[in-house]
Amino acid sequence: MGARGCETKAGKGETGNVDLVWSNSMQSATLLVTIALTVVATTVPAQVPRYPAHELIVPDSAAKDHLDEMVTVEGTVVSIEVSEAAPSRVFLHFGAPPPNQTFSVLIVGPVLPRSPNLQEWRGKRVRVTGLVRLEEGRPTIRLTKPSQLRGAAWYVFPAPGSS
Repeated sequence: MGARGCETKAGKGETGNVDLVWSNSMQSATLLVTIALTVVATTVPAQVPRYPAHELIVPDSAAKDHLDEMVTVEGTVVSIEVSEAAPSRVFLHFGAPPPNQTFSVLIVGPVLPRSPNLQEWRGKRVRVTGLVRLEEGRPTIRLTKPSQLRGAAWYVFPAPGSS
């Protein structure tokens, strides 16, 4: 038996190259790899967020209809909730103050120090892009980078901290 589970024929083929023949162990290994890749390929799409073909912009009141989707949510920040507990968390609430908010943005972890002047967003019309998930029972986008949050009318007012 040749290297890597292949056998050679007794002679050379018409091209002068050594012809390889699949051994039973190679066929079994190939079959197992094919089955494993098929199983992975059929289960992975269910775990991956759906990305729209174009940027989908929805009002904050409709965010609940786009759970597990990558969208841009637009609305006015009506209140800001800062948690002093570790780890620090900041919620930007839309629609109404808690517990009646229609949508929230969660800023936590390493993004928080890179997001100065969050209080300046209160009363501003903004857009936030990301994966909509339920957080504390409300549709929420968790920021992973500050650039996900921007003014909806950036040509009218600059993003806080950009001056």
